[in-house]
Amino acid sequence: MGNSAPRPFLPESAAVTGPTPLPGPRGEPRPTPPPAPGRPALYRVLIVDDQPDIRRLCRLSLAPDGLACDEAGTGPDAVAAAAKRAPDLVLLDVDLPGFNGEEVLRRLRQAPPCPNLKVVMFSGAAGGDELSRILLAGADDFLIKPFSTIQLRARVKSALRLKDAQDRSDLLNRNLLAVNAELEKTVQDRDAEVIHARNGLVLALAKLVEHRSAETGPHLMRLQQYCRVLAEAAAALPGFAPRIDANFVRTLGDTAPLHDIGKAAIPDGVLNKAGPLTPEERAVMQTHTTIGAETLRAVVRQHPFSTGFMHMAIDIAQHHHEKWDGSGYPDRLAGEQIPLAARLLAVGDVYDALRSPRVYKPGMSHAGAMEVMTQKSPGHFDPALLDVFRRCADRFDRVYTDFDE
Repeated sequence: MGNSAPRPFLPESAAVTGPTPLPGPRGEPRPTPPPAPGRPALYRVLIVDDQPDIRRLCRLSLAPDGLACDEAGTGPDAVAAAAKRAPDLVLLDVDLPGFNGEEVLRRLRQAPPCPNLKVVMFSGAAGGDELSRILLAGADDFLIKPFSTIQLRARVKSALRLKDAQDRSDLLNRNLLAVNAELEKTVQDRDAEVIHARNGLVLALAKLVEHRSAETGPHLMRLQQYCRVLAEAAAALPGFAPRIDANFVRTLGDTAPLHDIGKAAIPDGVLNKAGPLTPEERAVMQTHTTIGAETLRAVVRQHPFSTGFMHMAIDIAQHHHEKWDGSGYPDRLAGEQIPLAARLLAVGDVYDALRSPRVYKPGMSHAGAMEVMTQKSPGHFDPALLDVFRRCADRFDRVYTDFDE
């Protein structure tokens, strides 16, 4: 509310003439990508603005492209509408009555109504710093009012193309995991000892690295349990249910011990240093992510077995120190660019690190670790997974107590 009035997006005569496809690389019309297998033919867009004229113009501009549009005029109405009819994309004004667009964005990211939800913010008064903050908070794109129909449709199509690609990637990953599960079930039915031996060797190898880094106690067993607890709780939410099944949970637990496998290559003087690391030493320590992932890739190249298992192991080895806001390492991935398995493991890994005593620090209480993770670590974790963590945190505390040092 209070934004400058928008200029007309499109003349009334043009509003019903049908869409103009975005040009391709040689100027030819580029068709809207076909829907992913199993999804409805139409995308659903939720338009949120307190000005009815803007909502109407957005709806008229997007309807010819085959987009089903819902509307909301306040922050609470927007959250309710998203929960009732899960949109693929939300066009969200920054200034709203009830609570503002940033609060709506936060709630949508904490409890996504669907996987890979896209949010495009718009405002007539936001400055560069405010828009940057909104993007870090989880928005996918933004528009400055007044904006043209071409700008609106281009941003919407771009966001939906990205969602479509991510949906297809999720589907392929699910199929890969399902095929791998079938193959492993066949092997397990024929010779269950092979799977048990693999998991036992993984745990033994990871324990060697754990002992070398002077981290005593059942850290790896706790981490496996944290991952399973968090993944099972996340699977109950609409935003994660299509991507987390029983096989995903089982594979995550089995691969979790390999997350720090690259520490085997870190010099003792850096790995076991009691005091703070220098910038040069910190850079060396951070290479454990890429070393671990490349080691596992080399295994896959020479022995292409258990593909789903090994690919998840590579994901968590390389990306378990990435942060939601893009400030992590080694690749500075942000948001949903970070593999889901790595985002899940990061929550358990940080929780256990905070609880565990070390030569350079005492261990925190459960309440202290909760405070650090939920209130003092902005931008570190996936907001939706952090909300799941809050709900099942008492189970994390039980895991730590059951496997206490």
